[in-house]
Amino acid sequence: MPSPLHRYQAEFFKARAHLLRLCPSGAFREEGGVFQLDLARCVGCGRCVLGRPEAVEEVKRLEVAVTRKEDLVQQVDLDRGGFLDPGPPPSPRTELRLPTLAFREVSAGGTGIADSEIALLGNPFNDMGRFGFQVVASPRHADALLVTGPVSRNMAEALRRTYEAMPEPKGVVAVGNEAIAGGVFAESQEVLAGVDKVVPVDVYVPGDPPRPGAILHGLLLLTGRMVQRLVGGFLR
Repeated sequence: MPSPLHRYQAEFFKARAHLLRLCPSGAFREEGGVFQLDLARCVGCGRCVLGRPEAVEEVKRLEVAVTRKEDLVQQVDLDRGGFLDPGPPPSPRTELRLPTLAFREVSAGGTGIADSEIALLGNPFNDMGRFGFQVVASPRHADALLVTGPVSRNMAEALRRTYEAMPEPKGVVAVGNEAIAGGVFAESQEVLAGVDKVVPVDVYVPGDPPRPGAILHGLLLLTGRMVQRLVGGFLR
């Protein structure tokens, strides 16, 4: 996942035309006097990091889950030449501050790479059980939904019904860039390009795919046991 840092501000500003040409997924955009890097549209190809290492570097930390989409976007005001600050993140929810959390996964199309990372949560290294997290087969037994994929039109109704079958209080985690903004399928007419087009989302976990540790951070953020570290595209 790429990230320009504050100390690279001048270089990032100067490199913007080249970065627009380098990115195959449209993660870099310029509109309305603002230059943006949208981490939700990044496919992890690394072309920007390799092409302009003086302006962009790779983020290797795991605390990248956010509770609002705008915190995945870094913005530069082209008139002032400075990064825009979106302000502090919202306070975490309190209803799901539970000692245990049962979740149901829904694969709503896509490549399946985020599903592979979720499958690793239960191995001895990641050991999600130490946090009280467990997978359940029925949405009626679930406190949360983990949703992957860009939400194909054929899966939209199934996702909606699964969400409606869950008891209150309930939460939804969009896992991976396909689930957040469509990923490589974003321009397809056969997908809705985002879980939040169908059901409300509480936590977004960026990455293509996100690492298991990042998914765990998203679940801990959902349950109020960790705070949001990524604000306005910058780790704090």
